[in-house]
Amino acid sequence: MRKWLKAPALHMLALGALLFIITDLRGGALLPQKKRIEIPAHRLEQMAQEFIRDTGHRPTPHEWEQMIEMQIDDEVLFQYALALGMQENSAAQARLAQIADFVEANPHEATQDGKARAAIDLGLHEGDLVVRRILVDSARRLIRSVVLVQKPAPDVVRQFYTAHAADFTRPAQVRISQIAINGFVRPDSEEQARNILQRIRTENLGFEAALALADKTPAPVRLPMMSGEDLEAEFGGDFARAVLALKPGGWSEPIPSDYGHHLVWVHEVEAPRPLPLEAVQTEVEQAVLQKLADDWLKLRLREMRAEFEIVVPGRAS
Repeated sequence: MRKWLKAPALHMLALGALLFIITDLRGGALLPQKKRIEIPAHRLEQMAQEFIRDTGHRPTPHEWEQMIEMQIDDEVLFQYALALGMQENSAAQARLAQIADFVEANPHEATQDGKARAAIDLGLHEGDLVVRRILVDSARRLIRSVVLVQKPAPDVVRQFYTAHAADFTRPAQVRISQIAINGFVRPDSEEQARNILQRIRTENLGFEAALALADKTPAPVRLPMMSGEDLEAEFGGDFARAVLALKPGGWSEPIPSDYGHHLVWVHEVEAPRPLPLEAVQTEVEQAVLQKLADDWLKLRLREMRAEFEIVVPGRAS
């Protein structure tokens, strides 16, 4: 009898019966089936058309895969928001009431809540992109908020600061004076600037005498210490890049800007330097929390995805 009980054939038979019972029970209460998420084909087509319209070309396989992954994440977050009743928040309710008015879902209902309920009863929230965006954003903010309300540990803050020192560095700064030739008044501002530069060199004009040759423009003749970002905001990117490449102690060749052309004299340059942690403590802590919140959101999305059977037309499951 014992020999018979140890027979491999009997073990295989018992295992097969067990698997059959488990499979049969998946539709019952013991092992319920996963909820199903299916990305509609028309939404995929809409995604593709929007991408083509924005970029002028069809998405590459890698880009398309990224777009699908983002769509799945949004759908998971949408289902999560519905499960938490986020459709009851004020922004979603207002939009749902508008939809109900538009389709006359319940013309006898006068309250916003009643109109919103009518829209939900008809399933109108499922297809409205605005409602979806509200709920997805609400779910995303809720998940990330679990981390954002925390205070990061000092060791974590110091490690992050050390690893991202370049993000907490004061950029290079420069102090300049300039002779501006107004391009709005002089269409040939570059030629005029070259003529002035030639005169300065030929007549050996002093610094103050040269400055007196500048046109009147909104830009001051003397500027304080400014970063490249400051210069770009005031004069444009081409001007900022050209000035930051200059060396102190001489007039430059004409440099174009949003105002016209300029001859620039660099007085001093300060190299980039790291800011001490104490000076940027708040910024570093916020950067740490944002990074941890992003990581937590990715983890929760992986966990929530496992709760669904996800179907994408044309994609192997």
